[in-house]
Amino acid sequence: MKLFGIRYLWFKLALVGGSLLGILLLVQSIQTYFQVSRGMVLAELRREAQRQVGLLQREAARLGFREPAELAPVLAEMQEEAPNRIAWIRILDSSGAVLAQAGNPVGPPLRPPQPQEMPADPFLVPGEIRQTPEGKVWVTVQFFGLGRRFGPIGRGPAGVPAPVQPAGNLQQALKAPQPAPNAARQPRADIPRQPQSEAALPGAARAPSPPPNLRPGPRFVELGLYMSGVSAVFGTLLTNLILNSAAAVGLVASMVLLWLRFPNYVNGKRLEQQTELARKVQMDLLPPSKLEIADVDIAAQCVPAWQVGGDFYDVFSTPDGRVAIAVGDVSGKGLPASMVVGLLLGAVRASNWMGGKEEHESSTARLSELIRSRTAIERFVSLFWCYYDPARRMLYYINAGHLPPMLIGRDERGNPVVRRLEEGGPVLGVLAGVSYEQGEAEVRPGELLVMYSDGVVEASNASGAQFEEEGLLGVVLKNLEKPCLEIRDEVLRAVNTFMGEERAQDDITLVVARFLEKGVGNNAG
Repeated sequence: MKLFGIRYLWFKLALVGGSLLGILLLVQSIQTYFQVSRGMVLAELRREAQRQVGLLQREAARLGFREPAELAPVLAEMQEEAPNRIAWIRILDSSGAVLAQAGNPVGPPLRPPQPQEMPADPFLVPGEIRQTPEGKVWVTVQFFGLGRRFGPIGRGPAGVPAPVQPAGNLQQALKAPQPAPNAARQPRADIPRQPQSEAALPGAARAPSPPPNLRPGPRFVELGLYMSGVSAVFGTLLTNLILNSAAAVGLVASMVLLWLRFPNYVNGKRLEQQTELARKVQMDLLPPSKLEIADVDIAAQCVPAWQVGGDFYDVFSTPDGRVAIAVGDVSGKGLPASMVVGLLLGAVRASNWMGGKEEHESSTARLSELIRSRTAIERFVSLFWCYYDPARRMLYYINAGHLPPMLIGRDERGNPVVRRLEEGGPVLGVLAGVSYEQGEAEVRPGELLVMYSDGVVEASNASGAQFEEEGLLGVVLKNLEKPCLEIRDEVLRAVNTFMGEERAQDDITLVVARFLEKGVGNNAG
């Protein structure tokens, strides 16, 4: 029992370790899931917002637009080209007023950030999530350099398009000097002046004034981007994380279930050990599988369907040289049936049923009443018990509802003759006041007595067919001249071959006895 406790201590430690591992895996999976589903998705949304604003700035520079209203067709085109990504797009001034828009915005415009709120890295511009009928939308505000001077769009070296100059950030734009609306514009030093003489000439064409570097006030772009459009990029990763989380939950649930069922498991293992001990005790109660007593050669085998069963057999001799043989089958299987088997084995040995016909019949009736009064109503027993008198060469028997044993010999021509021993009465333990009648059969030297339980003839294969009595008789007749031990082994081998991979559904008991010439056997008790 001490080793039993140590072994299950390790089992408990394994359960605790598995539970902790499952919880750790679950927590890590949840953290990773939220990191991917929120952190990485939002990072991808910020990159998408930067890309869309960059495209808008380059398009405005290419077309030479200076006013937000001029960009309304461009905004509509951008939104129509990516309807699964862009929910809406609108241009705001510094106060949050809408100057141009496309799409179906939900909610008021976001407040443009103030200079002190603007992060140094434009990638870190904040946003918020809004719920729309089409799904969740991430809304952000990006600085938009409309009206700033962009580099010339022409051809660079080797015909490569010259890049558009960056528009700068919000802090630079707000800190830059703003010209007064009506202030006189000073000539720029980088623009060559016209000679005075040319300017004074009558009718001379005057060069147009260059446009200002900044239009009044900064502009902002509010973008509403569908989160589902970006989440598809991480679909496989999110699916794997969900599967990992489900596996972690399953592991934790399994550990909890095992922990809750652990006491029952321990009790079951203890019961299994006790059942194995009961099986050994039951097998020890049965006589040896091969023996010779009083001129009778006997080979027997009992194979329980479970660890213990309800089949039994017994063989013993009396001081006056008679040989007693009993084969029985208790209804049901397992421990309840094995307990009744112990009762029957004791009754077979203790009662004076071999004292004559009346003692045999009355002993059977008393045994039936004992079973009927001391066991459950559904418990009954089929029993064939007989004793052989070598001096008279007579076999006296009572068959109490058991399958009729076969007494097999040969006639004058050497053909097999089969006699079935059926005299007796009903099964034991069912009817009150029942009576039994003893039968008798003359035995010749060399004749074979085959006793069996229903587990032999009712053995089934995969198709549901049964071995039946014809199968048993065929194997016995084929090996009729062999020793009892070989006949027993051949029958059991044939039954197992017939069942194939199917497991026996009932106990299998077989007893084969050959009656020898007088004085050939050993007189052993």
